[in-house]
Amino acid sequence: MKAIPARSRSAERLVDILMELHLHGVVNRSDLMQKFNITERTVYRDLNALSPIVQHTGNGRYCLIHTMQSASGHGLHNAVANLLNADSFFPDRGAEFWQRLESRVEENHILILSNDAEHSVQRDIRRYLSAIEKSIKNRNVCKMIYKGKTRLINPYKLINKKNIWYLQATENGRLKSFSLSQISWFDIQKNTFECDSDTVELLEKNLDPWVSEETFEVKIFTNSHISHYFKRRDLLPDQELIAETSEGATIRCQASHENQILPLIFYWLPNIQVLEPEWLRDKLFETLEGYVSTAPTLTPSA
Repeated sequence: MKAIPARSRSAERLVDILMELHLHGVVNRSDLMQKFNITERTVYRDLNALSPIVQHTGNGRYCLIHTMQSASGHGLHNAVANLLNADSFFPDRGAEFWQRLESRVEENHILILSNDAEHSVQRDIRRYLSAIEKSIKNRNVCKMIYKGKTRLINPYKLINKKNIWYLQATENGRLKSFSLSQISWFDIQKNTFECDSDTVELLEKNLDPWVSEETFEVKIFTNSHISHYFKRRDLLPDQELIAETSEGATIRCQASHENQILPLIFYWLPNIQVLEPEWLRDKLFETLEGYVSTAPTLTPSA
């Protein structure tokens, strides 16, 4: 087990403090020093990092701000907004935002559309959310049946990407993402595991289901018909524009799996091409050739 970097150790303490606050409503500064074996200065630094949502109530005790606010509940609202990544749509969420929110909904002047959720999402969340959260918090090893195969995993995080829920966990030491809709049975084991600091740090840095310690570089060319779509927002992981002409744009990115790239390539054909690596370009051609060779021939009706 590698030594845990200071940043990861601090992040784990902050999560633990927040869990204590939500469960018990209050934390004590001296208790935190004893629990984590840290100095008073370090406790102050941790609590200061949480100052937007935590406040001092006297005698070394701290509580969540929204528990002491009036019925407006802006602290709770902001917590929910952060969970849903609302800053992607509304970067400025001050008091005016919450005051006007109800009227905006009633007037229906703003509509935010995203991918439709999977048909099984309500069933999946009801069946697995509580158990998965518990196993992540307590670091329990879990056994599940995924795509008909029994697997033993160490769960780390739940992530929702494009309205699809994934469980990020390690299996035999390798970090993988499992779609909740493909889990047919889930059980928490009695034995626990130690979180790997490198895995925790990797998940903190990469907010994507397709995440791995091993990545490969991809270069693609998008012609002028579609290049503006890639310039206005990142459609590829760790996207970087490296060249642009009147004919189009050359883009570099880092991928963890071919399925992170190929579906997007298929979507933008014929206005996009893979430049590197060669094996990914060959995979693209093989898939297209296989589709063409097996596609049924339509006979025109008389």
